[in-house]
Formats: sequence, structure tokens, C-alpha cells
Amino acid sequence: MKTEEANTILVTGANGLIGRWLVPVLLDRGYQVIAAMRQSRHRAEEFQVWVQQHTRMPFQAERLQICEFSLEQVESLFQSLPEHEIVAVYHLAAAYHWGLDKQYAHRVNVEASERLMEQVATLPNLKRFIWIGGYRVAQAPNLSPQKLYQTLGGYEASKLLAHQHMKHKAAQLNLPWTALHPSAVIGDSQTGETIQLVGIGELIKQLQQKKLPVLPGNSNTLVPLVHVDFVAEFAARILEHEEAIHQEYWLLDDNTPALPALIERIASHLSLKPPRLHMPVWILKRLPAFMLPGSKESLSFIAEDRYNIESTLHQARKMGIDHLLPINNLEAWVDQIAAM
Repeated sequence: MKTEEANTILVTGANGLIGRWLVPVLLDRGYQVIAAMRQSRHRAEEFQVWVQQHTRMPFQAERLQICEFSLEQVESLFQSLPEHEIVAVYHLAAAYHWGLDKQYAHRVNVEASERLMEQVATLPNLKRFIWIGGYRVAQAPNLSPQKLYQTLGGYEASKLLAHQHMKHKAAQLNLPWTALHPSAVIGDSQTGETIQLVGIGELIKQLQQKKLPVLPGNSNTLVPLVHVDFVAEFAARILEHEEAIHQEYWLLDDNTPALPALIERIASHLSLKPPRLHMPVWILKRLPAFMLPGSKESLSFIAEDRYNIESTLHQARKMGIDHLLPINNLEAWVDQIAAM
């Protein structure tokens, strides 16, 4: 529990999946929280009720401030905030959907993040800038920005470039940072609760709607999973570990079943027949978009890569949350997705 005089945390993109789980954890750990989000006036009441329902400690409304934030107008964020009280900034906000216009994606996911960091670096009591990236940065192709956008599409290319720019900008600004790279984030490890369908959830909907005749990839294809509450707990507690400054952590269960076994388990739970055929990604990428059940951009996440999470496990054990990392409540999350 934090008791310092300055103990306010700013969270951008607080209304997203990770943000919604992170804010209650930060409040439970004794911080004041500023939740920055788009359309805050329309979302504030519902968001506050949601946070109150998900905190373990008695909820104190005065410790949660909700403010407007747009990646298109980053400069206006700090105009009315108590800058001297902010000790950490979590940057979760990003444009996240398939088919993003490349120029727009670069403007809001790359350039806006750099402008935000410039402002964050001026905060007098800042101890950490927490960057939420993505697990595929570990396998980023060595391509020019133009080629990245052509190959991966607006969302994934802009996230990879934003990560590169973040590290370069942080070095320029002498900004203490920690990068967290979640894999495919699924529901709460206890309840299965989620608010997000995009990503691996789309495969479940395709399976449910009988629109998944073949599986992308092969028998070794892996889409690693991680429970959202593990991500939130790890992110909140990492502030208390100075050895994590200038370090990166991949947040995923490296024992996630390979994609065919995963889909078979999900299909069995839903009393459905899983697809038995596989199709290489390189073939799928060459098919016309109308022949695919989902976005062609999602295929960049279909790979056989494995990831080293030793440093994550080490920190999780120190934090006492390593029991939240294994995927131990998949079916409850599947039920949530199936009901959407």
C-alpha cells in the first residue's frame, strides 16, 4: 500500500480491457487514479460503477478522477491535471481495430505517443512511464516503416513502430520506463469476465457460427494467452520494483496449448466440431478478403514462435501472483465470448 504524499497514477485508455482491470487494482493498492478516456462525459458514470464493483477495498469515489483524453489532442491532457501529484503514467491508449488507415494509425499510435512522452517527462515527481505494447514485438520483422505497413496493416505495424520510437524517445528524454507486452488477453482468471471480442475471441465466434472450416497455420501454431487480471496485477505491482526500470516483460502463459488443441478444447466445451484441416498462412494471405472469415491483418498473429518469460515468472513470484499466470479458467471466458 502506498502512502506517499504524491501517489497519483494517470492511466490513458482506461476504458479498454486492460485499463478496466488495472484501475481497480491501483485503487486497491492505495493510489489515487486519473482515468483518461475518450467520450469521458458519456462514459464516466458507467465506468465508475464498474470500477466500484471490481475493487476489493471499500470504494472511495474521490480517489478516482475521470478525464477526457484523445490521441488526436494529446497536448490538452495535462491542462487541468495535478502534475505535481502524478508519480506514474500508464499508456494504454491506442487505436485498436483491423483495417486502420495507415496514416491515421501512425499519427495516433506512434506520433501521439511520442508527444505524450514529451509531456510526461516534465512531471516533477514522475517515477515511471509504463508502456503497454504487444508480445509480437519480440518477432518484429526488420523492414522499413513503409514495408511494415504494407505487410502487417495499420494496427500491428503502428504498434511495432511505436515500441521502437518509445525506447528511442525515452532515452532522449531520460525517462524511466518499463514495457509490458501482453499476448492475447482473455477473461478474468476467476470469473472469465471480459469486455473484448477482438482477437482470439473472433475465432471462437467464427467457430460458433460455423464459419471456421479450416484452421490457419499448422499443428505447431501458437497464439499464447494471458488472463486480464494477471496483466493488471503485474502492471500495478511493477511500480514497486525499481529493478524493472528500463526492462521489458512478456506477459503470457507459455504452456498455452497449440492453436489446434486450443480450438479443439473450446469446441468440445461448446459441443461443436472443431475444424480438422489446416491451411498455411502464406496461402491465406493470398486469398481474396471475401473468402476469409476474419480480417487478413489478424493473420500476422498466426505463428509458431515461442517466447522467453523467465523474467516475468521471476517478478510474478516476487509479487506473489504467479498463480494467476497459467490459463486455468478458459471455459468461463469462452462462455462470455459465446454470449456476446
